[in-house]
Amino acid sequence: MSIYKPCDIRGNAATELTPELYRRWGRVLGSSISPGEKFVAGGDVRGSTPRFLAALLAGLAEMGVDAVDLGVLPTPMVYYARRRLAAAGCAVVTASHNPPEINGLKWTLGNRPPTEQQIRQLQQDVSPDARLSSDHPACKPRPLDVSFDYVGQLQEIWMDWLDAKLHVVLDPMHGCFARLARRYLQAIFPQCLFSTIHDEPLASFGGRNPDCSRPQHLEELCSAVYHHRAHVGLAFDGDGDRLAVVDNRGTSLTAEEATWVLLQTFGDDLTGQPFVYDQKFSDRVPEAARQLGAEPMVQRSGHAFVRTRMLDSDALFGAEISGHYFFRATDGCDDALFAACRLIAHLARCDEPLGDLRRRCPPVFITSDLRVPVEPDRQEAVLQRVRSAWSANVRPTIDGVRIDFADGWALVRRSVTEPALTFRFEASNATGLRELVWSFCDAVPEVGNDLLDAYGASVG
Repeated sequence: MSIYKPCDIRGNAATELTPELYRRWGRVLGSSISPGEKFVAGGDVRGSTPRFLAALLAGLAEMGVDAVDLGVLPTPMVYYARRRLAAAGCAVVTASHNPPEINGLKWTLGNRPPTEQQIRQLQQDVSPDARLSSDHPACKPRPLDVSFDYVGQLQEIWMDWLDAKLHVVLDPMHGCFARLARRYLQAIFPQCLFSTIHDEPLASFGGRNPDCSRPQHLEELCSAVYHHRAHVGLAFDGDGDRLAVVDNRGTSLTAEEATWVLLQTFGDDLTGQPFVYDQKFSDRVPEAARQLGAEPMVQRSGHAFVRTRMLDSDALFGAEISGHYFFRATDGCDDALFAACRLIAHLARCDEPLGDLRRRCPPVFITSDLRVPVEPDRQEAVLQRVRSAWSANVRPTIDGVRIDFADGWALVRRSVTEPALTFRFEASNATGLRELVWSFCDAVPEVGNDLLDAYGASVG
C-alpha cells in the first residue's frame, strides 16, 4: 500500500521514510507559500520524529520560509500555534495512533487540510525528476514554545469553572500529552484532583499502539477509575488529537455515547447550528443532534474530511467515530484537550454522575468495522454484487455503498490502509443485527464466510 493516504502520509520509518523525503516535502510545502511567511511544525514522541522533523524544517527554510520549530508537542498545539501566529501553514511529524515503528506527516495550508488531489500532487512533486528552486535566501528554523499561550486561552474559556471539584484519571498512553495533560488541566481546573497512568512520554508507547479508540486499550484506565472512585477517566492517543472517555463506574463509553454526551454540553447553543458527523456513526447520533435543534451533516470518515466540512459549513461541533472532536472555537480543528475541558465543565455543572448521563443515550446495536480481505481488482465486483442484491435500497453516500432497510442499514467501503473491504451494520436490536449480517453473508457469497468470521470475532 502507498504511504500517501487520503488524509495524510503514513509509512514504516525504517523502510519507507527517510530524512531526505521529509526535506523534499518541506521544500514542496514551502514553495506553496510566499517567502518570509511563517510555517509552524512539530512532532510526536516517536524515536524517528526528531530527525524527520529537522529535515522537514530544513526543507521549508531552504525555500525562504520562516520555519518555526515547535519541537515535540501534541498535534492540537501545532494547530493552535498556526492560529496564534497567523501562519501560512503547519505540519506535524506523526503517525497518530499507529505503532511506534510507523511515522508520517499531517499538514495544512492556511487552515485547510489537504485534499486527496493535493496529496497526489505532493507525491508527484517529490519524485526524483521534480526540481524545486527558490530565488530567496534560505532562512534558519527558529524554536518557539507555545505552551503558555495554549493553556492561557483554555483558562480564559473556562474561567467560570475554577471551582469545579472532580476527580479525573488521565491516560496519555505514553504519548504527546504525557506529563502535560495533568499539568495543563490542573492550571485550568485548580480544584480538581487529577491522577494519571502511562504518564511518561516513551518512543515505544510502552509496547502497544497508542490507540484510545480500542476498548481493550482502556482496561487499565477503567480499573484506575474504579479503584480511585473517580468521576471520569480520559484517554488521549499518541499525538493527542483523539479522546476516549470512561465513566465513574469504570466502563468505557462507546463512540456514540461519548458523542451523545458531548452534544449535551452545548445545550441550547446547538439550536439552528450545523453538526458534522462521521457516516459510520449510528443513526442515533444525528437523531440526538436534531432533538437538540442542530442541523446534522453527514461526512466521510477521516479527520481531514470532517474538518473540511466543519470549515465549509461553519459548524459548531463535529465528531469522527475514532474519537476526533472538532469545534468552531478551535477554527474547526480537532483538539482532545479542548474536548476534555468541555466534558469536565459539563460534569461539574450538571452535578450528575457520568454513568447516569450515559444511560439516557438511546441504545445502539451496531457492529465495529468488519474487515474482509479482498484484493483491489476484485473489490468493485463485490460492491456491484451488493448494489444488485438490494438495488431498491441503495442510498446515496459519500464513500462506499450504503443499503437502508426498515430496521437498519449496512455500509460497505474500500479500506484505505489494506487490501480489504470494511462492512458495518446497524439494527434496532441485537437479533435484527445478527440477522442482517447473516443475510449479507448469504447474498454476497464471495466474502460470506470471511464476513461471518469477522462478525463472530467482534462479538466474542
